[in-house]
Amino acid sequence: MKRLLQVTVALVVVAGCGNGGQLPASAPVAPSESSAVAMPAFLRVSGRPTSSMMAVVWRNGVATITSRLGGRKVTIAGKAGRYTRNGRLLAVVRNYRDGVRLKNATGATLWRARISRTQVQILRGETEIRYVFRPYGDDRILVRQGTLLVGSVRAVENGAELVNAGGVRLGTSSSRPGNDMAVLLCAEIPPDLRAILTAVLIRRR
Repeated sequence: MKRLLQVTVALVVVAGCGNGGQLPASAPVAPSESSAVAMPAFLRVSGRPTSSMMAVVWRNGVATITSRLGGRKVTIAGKAGRYTRNGRLLAVVRNYRDGVRLKNATGATLWRARISRTQVQILRGETEIRYVFRPYGDDRILVRQGTLLVGSVRAVENGAELVNAGGVRLGTSSSRPGNDMAVLLCAEIPPDLRAILTAVLIRRR
């Protein structure tokens, strides 16, 4: 079985600050990439006009990410929750029942996605909420920093589209709206870590 997500997107930088409530943490669980060994996934993000900005391929629990989110092409490899570039560790991903954490080599949390039935919080470190994703009944996901609307992911006839706060369409996807696509609006996350978090959240769909 193969799952395909294709996004055409022009990324923008949005500044602001976020706040929100706290949710209880859960004990770590087995990494989702291990539990989905039999289900390869493919993600491609393309900029204008057709250049590839990011591509991710999962095979047998191994992720290969090609990214231009930072401007130049880099390749990130992920295996057993460890993501490296040119042999240098970028992040260790830990999966929990309530989301995922991207940690450094010493175990400190860099970024965290905390997921509940009503919202997703993107935190810098363990406690600083920077973004909140909230789903709506019309198949939209709104992305905010505090009270500032950053943009949204919404359903269209052939999948989903990514839209900024001004209503400008930044990208389209052949998949239904998902939190992975919403991460592309989180410009505060460094490009390599944004690519990793996007790839990890695809596996939690």
